[in-house]
Amino acid sequence: MTPDFLDVLEEGFKEFFEKEVPGNPQKAEYLIPIFIGELLAEDKMSVKVLRTNDTWYGMTYKEDVAVVKESFRGMLERGVYKEELFCDIK
Repeated sequence: MTPDFLDVLEEGFKEFFEKEVPGNPQKAEYLIPIFIGELLAEDKMSVKVLRTNDTWYGMTYKEDVAVVKESFRGMLERGVYKEELFCDIK
């Protein structure tokens, strides 16, 4: 992806806002992975995927909060994150 992608993303958002939001404004979601997948399928972009051993945590429902909090608590204990995340930025 290049910085030009932001222009493409913005255009896609405008289309999403015109077509999807009016039908269900409280539930409409602009799903960037779906949008990128469509662009890939149309051969309009390419993406370099980097491998990682890290775990991704998503919070969609209130029931997800406890699991994510516990995971972050463990990362704090192991020193992956500092208690004050931005304390080393001046």
